[in-house]
Amino acid sequence: MKKTKFIVLFAILLSIAFSFTPIAKPQVGTYTFHGAAGDQKILKVRTVNNASLEDLFGSNWTDVIELFGEGAANVGAQSKSVVTAVNFSAKYDLTTWGLGIMDICNYTTNNWNWTTEKFADAPDRTEESVFTFYDPTNLTAFINFYYSFIPPYVAFNVSIQNAGAFLAQLPTPAAQYLGAIVWYPKWQNSGTTVIHSPDAGDYLFGTYTQYQEDCTETWTYDSTYGAWIGYKIQDNETNTIYEFSIELPGIPGYELSLFIGLTFVSIIGVIYIVIRKKKLS
Repeated sequence: MKKTKFIVLFAILLSIAFSFTPIAKPQVGTYTFHGAAGDQKILKVRTVNNASLEDLFGSNWTDVIELFGEGAANVGAQSKSVVTAVNFSAKYDLTTWGLGIMDICNYTTNNWNWTTEKFADAPDRTEESVFTFYDPTNLTAFINFYYSFIPPYVAFNVSIQNAGAFLAQLPTPAAQYLGAIVWYPKWQNSGTTVIHSPDAGDYLFGTYTQYQEDCTETWTYDSTYGAWIGYKIQDNETNTIYEFSIELPGIPGYELSLFIGLTFVSIIGVIYIVIRKKKLS
């Protein structure tokens, strides 16, 4: 697969997963974020159907799956993330561009890459940043603005493939948040799930890779804490051909309270160029 547009990297590198102590934190307006430093979680690949994935994406199907991170195409592979800091009152200053100052929640994490072996003591990546807008209408406005600066200079609406870095973790109520987003065609939410229904011939956003068959991709969020807790691909016969989901933490005092984040490496460089050194505050 020819990866000429690196914007897809910030959109669908789905490789961070963490749980949290269920303590309410400061919030802005309608929505509430949760979480604390020290929270951790493991994400595990459950299903990889090689033949069906090749039918869907072609012979280089592993390149597509490994947009989630190297090693994500292996059954049993796991990745781990540990939260090091949470800023519930961060600001994103886009006043120069007419979008005002936006309220965001910013998570900083240490991360371990996908592996079928025991996790190393030291993380593979440290102090990575993930943020989410408090107001879902700000997410739509930002994505419209952002892509209007990138060829083909179209104000795209939201999908997880073009805005996944900002859908790493939702505030609650998650269903209300998803329902307020203006979705790109063939994307929609149903309660706390986001469903993508591409047709054969459609392109994976930002690449030259085409879907060879109709299929359905589903992202699932936890309704209580807004955590992204699963992803799967179903083929045109509704068979699940790829799936990963959360491992329960197994730590005394933790319940089924989960966070998931998206790796946020590439977006920082792109935003730096587009908004001319505007930074998270």
